[in-house]
Amino acid sequence: MKKIITFLTVLIFNFCFCQSEQEIKSSLKKISKEYLSEMYINKKYDSASKFWDNGMLVEMQNYYIKSGQGNFSDVTLNEKIKTDVENYFNKLNKFKVDKILDTQIENVNDKVIGYVFFEYTETLINNSEKIKTMLTLISSDNEKTWQIQDWKIKDIVDKVNRKLY
Repeated sequence: MKKIITFLTVLIFNFCFCQSEQEIKSSLKKISKEYLSEMYINKKYDSASKFWDNGMLVEMQNYYIKSGQGNFSDVTLNEKIKTDVENYFNKLNKFKVDKILDTQIENVNDKVIGYVFFEYTETLINNSEKIKTMLTLISSDNEKTWQIQDWKIKDIVDKVNRKLY
């Protein structure tokens, strides 16, 4: 009887955890699709960039310093990124999320971090390309809110700096 009770307890615990994990993954997929639509399909930089994680902004600041473009304050950093992204938007004819490939979750230092891997098609002027990448979503408040690290932004800024956009 004890074995049955132990087995049922473990089964219930695993089911509840898996259900919770599935709910988190589903939420991460939804948030990612909304963000990607807002940022790249609708080209609404101002509203989409509000969801960025501060760690991403620190990395962007370091990129600009290392590339010799300057050391920007918070406000001017945001304006510089926005200007670079708008150069990309001017070349972007179409952005389509083809599919979500995978979603993974991990706990690091009291934070839940989710990784959403996806494939998208990007059409710049008349050149289409399929690309696979990921978004990193970070929550420090028990998955109530999520902040996003979108490393495509660093790629965009780098290509603008090299005059590819």
